[in-house]
Amino acid sequence: MKPDVIEVGRRIKEIRTNLGYSMSQFGELISNSPKTTVNNWERGINLPKEDKLKKIALLGKTTTNELLYGSPEEFITKIVVDHFRLQLNPLFIQQIILFLNQQKIDLYDEMTIIEFIQGILNSDTFAEQKSTHLSYTPIIGSEDLYLALVNDKEIEKPVFYVYVEKQQNRVHLLPYTFAEQQEELYYEQPSLKTQLDIDYYTRQFFLLGITLKEAKIVCYGINKQKKKLNLLEYIFNDSTKIFDKNRQTDKKIIYDAFKEEAEKMLLWVKLGDK
Repeated sequence: MKPDVIEVGRRIKEIRTNLGYSMSQFGELISNSPKTTVNNWERGINLPKEDKLKKIALLGKTTTNELLYGSPEEFITKIVVDHFRLQLNPLFIQQIILFLNQQKIDLYDEMTIIEFIQGILNSDTFAEQKSTHLSYTPIIGSEDLYLALVNDKEIEKPVFYVYVEKQQNRVHLLPYTFAEQQEELYYEQPSLKTQLDIDYYTRQFFLLGITLKEAKIVCYGINKQKKKLNLLEYIFNDSTKIFDKNRQTDKKIIYDAFKEEAEKMLLWVKLGDK
């Protein structure tokens, strides 16, 4: 991708003015460049040479890539718009960046990013239709915990806490503490038998580092009639393309922190029935 010289000039000017330098003073710091040269940079007439770009970036406490292309969010958004003619939700872009960082991929590697986004668009986990689905956003300070959000009248509302085990290709879902109809979320376990239901939970699994093939979902719920915990594991069947319910959920796969929260909810339900 070629840098937008006008935008580069704007960034250079912003760095200079934030530092409080005149064009002449700024030029002296950048290999004794004359005022007219600095003026040409800022007007987008030409770009500084590589050694001078590095010095400008250093003064601005940024990188040469950010100086040339903007933030990673701006760079990837431009790729999506220019190459795919799409406009993605900023939250979706942030999730892509999170995944690329986890995979230690250069956020300014244009071809790798194009291939990655093309893979998303071609995958079974990305549906073209505007059906409702969960989006996943990381909880700050944790690599494995997320919030699952659903769009309700243009407002993103959390509905589940999510714990991700990438090596086991497993996702754990616990109803969000302050979700509307939280009690019903504990009672109603997903069927995961229709493509619409599956898409609701899995459309953005790739951002969690989870592949749909052999994916596992563990749900932490309550059996309303028997008043006991209902911990269920679902395993994706690649032949039938639906999730099968594991009739004997292994206790070893249970995430203790989620189980403890579900037990607290169960106690609250029992107390409410008295």
